[in-house]
Amino acid sequence: MAKVRLLSLALLALIQLTPLLELDSVPAQVAFHSQEAVVGRCLTGSGLMVAILLWLAIRYAYRPWMGLFSIFLDVTMVSAGLAVFFALNRPLTAVNSRVVFEVYFLAIASAGLRYDWRLCVAATVLAVTEYLGIALYAVNHWDLAAAFEAESSYGAFGWSGQIGRMIVLIGAGVTGAAVALRGHQWRHLSGKDALTGLANRAWFEERLEEEMSRARRGGQPLSLAVVDLDSFRELNGAHGHAGGDLALQTVARRLRHSIRKSDLAARLGGDEFVIVFPDTDVAQAVLRLDSLRQEVAGLRVQTGRTAFTVTMSVGVASFPVDGSSTAEVLAAADARAFEAKHLGKNRVVGPQRVVGPPALAASDE
Repeated sequence: MAKVRLLSLALLALIQLTPLLELDSVPAQVAFHSQEAVVGRCLTGSGLMVAILLWLAIRYAYRPWMGLFSIFLDVTMVSAGLAVFFALNRPLTAVNSRVVFEVYFLAIASAGLRYDWRLCVAATVLAVTEYLGIALYAVNHWDLAAAFEAESSYGAFGWSGQIGRMIVLIGAGVTGAAVALRGHQWRHLSGKDALTGLANRAWFEERLEEEMSRARRGGQPLSLAVVDLDSFRELNGAHGHAGGDLALQTVARRLRHSIRKSDLAARLGGDEFVIVFPDTDVAQAVLRLDSLRQEVAGLRVQTGRTAFTVTMSVGVASFPVDGSSTAEVLAAADARAFEAKHLGKNRVVGPQRVVGPPALAASDE
């Protein structure tokens, strides 16, 4: 989003250079130094500086409210650009602008890129409200008929035209919200594993990078677990692929119901799952995962007239203790899941702790 905002403003900056091409009858120097051109350049320059600051803030100190705040800035800067013409005693330019007004559409479109229809609605409501305020201010503080007689290049003021502009803004917002909603739905579906309904590997990797970046910025721990079903090949041989699929779905349901909303459970492939625990140290994660291991071991998977149980081996690693990158932390968790299988399966292995059935743990020693 920050990069798109920077690109949009860079394109707007190029528009400011078009008077130099002398495409109109107005001399290039006159057009380039006109009040409208100067205001446009100042507005674009201010927008670029704000966009760079937002990009740095989002990259290094992201907070959930920053998305809404950036949309507020996008819309309000357009309104501020129109309001500048009041200070220049050009009220008709403020309400009938042919260039600055259109930037509202860029602000609404940028809100849609967040795949959140509510942000599109918020941007639209804010744009319509602020523009209505500009129109009302012009009507109450100027004789717009006299202003038209003095300077007719921007046309006469009419409420029908102003209402039409606001309706077009609403239409743009409705379209943007619909596109954002559909995009969110497709993005959600494309990130799901078809068999289990959990996140798939691609979605998991994207989310893990986001959570890792958040953990780095906030100095918070992040734990990650790799979960392997025990003896899955033998299970498939004994109960068929339908039984194996049912086992995967049963475990996936238990994973989904046992984690917090802030956690993420995904299927990496085959019989391998992964769980991300933001803002959770490894000791807490091991305790939670052992409770989950016991719940899974107590489930009975019914297939036809037979039923069977499933156990799982779990490896746990954490940031920053086990690595500074997602690849390092994931590799550490995967190695500990392999160690859990080697120690007798149906257990959780953390950095300095092994949790599993007492009888098996005793036999391993």
